[in-house]
Amino acid sequence: MSLPLLRQARIPASLSATRRAASRTRCYSAAAVQAQTRPEPESRDDAQVAGPSSPQRSGEASDQHKSKPALGGKHDAYEPSETFSRVQAYLASINASGLEPTLEDLERCRPLRQPPPDSEQYVGKYTELIDTLCRSFTKEQLRGFLVQTLGTSRHCSTNRKKVEYAESIIEQLWKWPTLKDVEKAKRDRTEVVTQTLPVTASELFLILGREGMDLLRLSKDYDVHISLRQKPMALRVEGTRTSLRKLSEHINSLKKSFVEDTYDLPSPVAIPPDLVQRISRLASAYLENVPSSPGKVRIVAQDERGLLAAKRLASRAIHEIEESSHTPLLTYLPAGAASLEAEQLVMFPHDYALYPYISPRPLPFTMNTSGAFRLRRVGQWLASDFRENIQDTGGLAGGFGHVVTVSERRVNLREILLSNIPGMEELEGSRPVVVASMGHILLTRPSGEQRATLVPPLTGEHKFGKVRKWIAQNPVKMTFVPDLPLPLLNTTPAKQSVKHRLVYHALSAGIHASSSPLPTPWKKVISLEVTLAGPQTIDLEQPARPVLPERDLEDGLSDYDLDFDFDSEGTQPPSRSESSVEPSIPIVNASDARCWTGTEADLNLMVPDRPMDLQFIVRSSTALPESQQPDELQQYVEQLRAFLQGSENQSEQPSPPLLIQYNGEQYILHSNSSVRQSEEIVSDSGRPTPRELDTGTLNLTRALCESTLDLETNQKSMHCEVICEDVESEQAWTRFLRDCDRLSVMRDQPQKPALSPLRDVDDVL
Repeated sequence: MSLPLLRQARIPASLSATRRAASRTRCYSAAAVQAQTRPEPESRDDAQVAGPSSPQRSGEASDQHKSKPALGGKHDAYEPSETFSRVQAYLASINASGLEPTLEDLERCRPLRQPPPDSEQYVGKYTELIDTLCRSFTKEQLRGFLVQTLGTSRHCSTNRKKVEYAESIIEQLWKWPTLKDVEKAKRDRTEVVTQTLPVTASELFLILGREGMDLLRLSKDYDVHISLRQKPMALRVEGTRTSLRKLSEHINSLKKSFVEDTYDLPSPVAIPPDLVQRISRLASAYLENVPSSPGKVRIVAQDERGLLAAKRLASRAIHEIEESSHTPLLTYLPAGAASLEAEQLVMFPHDYALYPYISPRPLPFTMNTSGAFRLRRVGQWLASDFRENIQDTGGLAGGFGHVVTVSERRVNLREILLSNIPGMEELEGSRPVVVASMGHILLTRPSGEQRATLVPPLTGEHKFGKVRKWIAQNPVKMTFVPDLPLPLLNTTPAKQSVKHRLVYHALSAGIHASSSPLPTPWKKVISLEVTLAGPQTIDLEQPARPVLPERDLEDGLSDYDLDFDFDSEGTQPPSRSESSVEPSIPIVNASDARCWTGTEADLNLMVPDRPMDLQFIVRSSTALPESQQPDELQQYVEQLRAFLQGSENQSEQPSPPLLIQYNGEQYILHSNSSVRQSEEIVSDSGRPTPRELDTGTLNLTRALCESTLDLETNQKSMHCEVICEDVESEQAWTRFLRDCDRLSVMRDQPQKPALSPLRDVDDVL
């Protein structure tokens, strides 16, 4: 039998076998309908036709295989067109028999696992699956699957090709990514492009974060390079398409989360431009003046907390600037120095100059930090020391020097301090006290200058009369910055205690009208002090500790470390697990909170012939019982007590009120600080020796030293004060001035000479 005749005989036999199998079973197997085409061997024609599997079909195929003679030659193999026709004919026979495939049959063609779209096997598996569906089902059958699942949609359109139906099944029913999407994703992961994201000034400030750390973190997280374009303001981002899309979505979500508000300051005065930037950095909020309304600012922050912090700092700053601008300035010149410009020809011609001041701690946030300078006497080559020798000049206590105003008028320091304090008769049982603080009076450049510089506004060295005249003619800003005398920085604190202090100043200040040559502005004050730890006494002969506990200042009101003392070797305090007794809560009753009200007046005394300047504060105060305290402070103390006792109702540390009302007047928060306070006994050389202690403390100075952390700005400062309790007593006033002289001229303690057999130990001590 020839090969064409054999093929014609096999097709009817296959169709008859299919009909007999369909009459016995009406199930449709996906394995039976998959067309398995493969090249036939040249020696025989044993190609199998896809169809339902049955014993009869297998038997017929086996008989035909046995009866078929071995044929050879190049014409024995099937042509591709003939194979395709045979499969189509078989599928047509299945359709004619009335059998329709189900979704279960379609699911049998679905692979158990989908390869990752970004893998190399995905495209090959996708193409193989398309070929399987096209060979296993007809075009109408594939369309029928889509109609059953998706209903009427564009994927079921009748004018589509069979391959398109197969692609829709894979992509819409089995949720495989399209080859187009896979190629696009690959391009997005590898192709580097540049995109511009427009931002406003406020949005850019908040996206940058503190010192630009937030923007740097975004650059690392999304693996992109970010730069700034000024006109128009925008972020220029370079990276892959995927990274740019994710970063753009993140920045858009950040913009939507920003909050904005307009705030009226207590005084209708615009904030200086340099101070606007410092407040914005401290509060992590964008702040700007409203040009059309002086005293009104616009604030944009990441959350409500930053918005509130900016409002508090802006209100404090504008009030402190206004107060400091009215503080009078005096200058002390020792005996032998020219106090007036006309005396320069007959007195010792000392020269003075403005020297750059570099502080080891942050300067007050209200100061222009582009350049700070202090007026000092210029040293001379032939002089052993360019500082004042109190033993020769007598100092403030001797009364031989001169205290002069900016207008070259000599005044009496004691009279100036006491002449302008009002309301003495109204405060029963109170008398004025004078507090002297050590520090430096610093001159800063105009507010408009932003660049840091070491060049002072007045260059060169000049006679003091010329310097004083220049200060009077130029509106320079002089700010007093408190500090500790250098020898006290390395001493061990004595009688230490920790306090939380709030100070409020009245918004309405006044100047006492009197015949004083220098009217001193006064202000009404309310102060609240809450003691957090009792005083700790130490041995004065104990060596200085290398490490002092700072956690109370770093953590605000946390004072657990102060319940334990450090030993001389710097041993850390025991942990909570090692301590058998839990520390008691510092605040347990209302007696730990002390509140007083009164009046204060400040006066700055510039001493260019000494290492430190002075600030005098004359104060008249009276204690306020709890029933007379402002309601806002009473509520704050209750919240603070609940917080320290670990109450569940007060889990967060409360914030003090910004404004309070008392006796019909409004007070604004001036300082909110945590204070570590100690009392120091000071001699001429710093810490007194045992011999000086044996002779009594009458000739020694008792100084109150404080390490303060501003809880609003997180800035530290050091204070050293001496107090005159009885101003009217001549003896007390003289001793007070002597203490001021001792603290303001203190310098580094000289190294003790080595002992030799020819010197006595007492001579060295």
